[in-house]
Amino acid sequence: MKCATVASLAITCAALAERFEFAEVHMAVPVRVVLHAKDEAQARRAAREAFDRVKAWDDVLTDWREDSDAMRLPKQAGASAETDGRLAIALDVADRFARSTHGALDPAIGRLTRLWRQARRTGARPDPTGLAAARASCGRDAWKWDAGTRRFTALRDGVRMDFGAIGQGLAADEALAALRAAGCPASLVDVSGDIALGAPPPGEPGWRIRVEPEFDAQPADDLLLHDCGVSTSGDRGQRARVGDRVVSHIIDPATGEPLPMPRQATVVARDATTADALATALCVLDAPAAATLACASGVHARLDRTPADGGVQRLEGWSTLRRASSSRESGPSAPEAPRPSPASEASGPPCSPARPSR
Repeated sequence: MKCATVASLAITCAALAERFEFAEVHMAVPVRVVLHAKDEAQARRAAREAFDRVKAWDDVLTDWREDSDAMRLPKQAGASAETDGRLAIALDVADRFARSTHGALDPAIGRLTRLWRQARRTGARPDPTGLAAARASCGRDAWKWDAGTRRFTALRDGVRMDFGAIGQGLAADEALAALRAAGCPASLVDVSGDIALGAPPPGEPGWRIRVEPEFDAQPADDLLLHDCGVSTSGDRGQRARVGDRVVSHIIDPATGEPLPMPRQATVVARDATTADALATALCVLDAPAAATLACASGVHARLDRTPADGGVQRLEGWSTLRRASSSRESGPSAPEAPRPSPASEASGPPCSPARPSR
C-alpha cells in the first residue's frame, strides 16, 4: 500500500510539471499568476478564478470609487454599520495589525492619503488647515471594530479608512487559495510585489525570489521560498517632488507627513497579508523599533536604509532563509488569460522590488 501511494504521488507530480504564466491588471497594478498544471485548459480555469478573487477584493476595498464597500463605511462620529464578507475580514485584519504595530500601521489614514495623493499630482503641499483636519480624523481611537457583532463605528468626524497596507496581501492569499482549490498547489500570485507562494515547483526546493535593493550599491538577496508570503514596501520608483523636497508615497501616521528619506522593508511571513502589513509598518519605524516588531511578530525581515541610516539590515531570522544558487532555468509560458473589460483596467506603478524570478 505504501509503494502504491508513492507511485501515485510520482505520477501526480509528473502530470503537473508544465508551467504556465498569466498576467492582468487589477487594483491598478500588475498581477501575475504562475502555476503548474496538467494542461493549458486547467491552467486557464485556475488563473481565471485567481484573477476574479483579486478583482473582488479591489471592488470591496478601493478608495478610488465612493461606492465601494470600504468607502461607504460611516464617517460621522457615533455612526455605525454592520458589515460582512470581505470587508469584515479586512476590518478584522486592520484592527489586529493596528494594535500589534502600536499605530505604525494606521487603517484610518484615508484622509491623509487623499491629501498627499493630490499633492503628489500638483507638486504643492496640502493646505495647513486641511492637513490639520485630516490628521485629526486619523488614529486608532478614530474608529471601533467589534468582531463579535461585525459592527464598525466611527468615533471621529471625517474618519476615512485606507486598506492599502493590507489589500494586496489579502487578495494574493485568496487568489492562491483558489489556485490550490483548482488542483494547482504549485503556484504563486504576485500582486505588484505582494507575493503569495504555494508548494514548490515540481522537482524544485522552492520558488526563486529576488529582493532588489533600494539603492544601487546595496546587495540583492536571492531566496528559495514556498508556502509563505513575501512583500516589499518602499518608495523605489514612487518618490515625487512636493514643494521643495522629494517625498515618499508612504505616510508616517505619527507625523501625518510622507517619509522624508528613502526606505524599504521586505518581510517573509506565513502569508502575504502578514508580510504586506508588516512591510509597511517596518518602513515607518526606526531600525531599533522595526527589529523589535519583527522579532515579536515572528517574521523574517530586511531593512534597506540610506548608509547614514544604517544601510542594509537583515533582521530577525533573515539569515536562516534558504538562498538560491545563481543557475536558473526557464519553463513554458501560456498566453495571457482572458482579460477583464477595459473599464476595469488601469495603469499602475512599477512592480515592487521583491519579485519572483522563477
